[in-house]
Amino acid sequence: MDPTTAVSKNLAQLRKERGLTLQELATLSKVSKAMIGQIERGESNPTINILWKIATGLRIPLNKLLYEEKGAVEFVPANNVMPLRDQDGMRMFQSFSFDEEKHFEVFSITMDAKSIHSSDAHARGSEEYILLVKGQLEIEVNAEIYTLQVGDSIRFASDKPHAYRNHTESTVWFQNMIYYST
Repeated sequence: MDPTTAVSKNLAQLRKERGLTLQELATLSKVSKAMIGQIERGESNPTINILWKIATGLRIPLNKLLYEEKGAVEFVPANNVMPLRDQDGMRMFQSFSFDEEKHFEVFSITMDAKSIHSSDAHARGSEEYILLVKGQLEIEVNAEIYTLQVGDSIRFASDKPHAYRNHTESTVWFQNMIYYST
């Protein structure tokens, strides 16, 4: 199932399970009622920031919107993964979906040269674990700036706004695991 279809199906199901109207979810997520309706009907391919806002409003991990039923062994060939695109040069590839028992999700992320991605706060108690595979990446957390070189890793509380910056002329590639405390 492609990401747009999965998001459409899962968002509608989650909203209905919680007994929320489109307007109530719009208020919780700070995403317009019209946009939420378009997403649920599969008429819109939302940006990463829109999906984060909805997930945060519902107090769920992002991948709960992207979740597809998986078997006991999950092999994810890289050439079969469709990226979630954002306007700021960041592409997120879903490696492993959120698991209710394990409380984490894993992404492989690339950022174009000279790109910046600002992230809203994730769910309360969440943490991000980043491992830089290619390039040089700057991460801002709590007004502190950390510069990662290939092989460097960092862990930080992601329940506050944070930013990723690629100031170089080359594409950056990193692995991102997000842990949710509940």
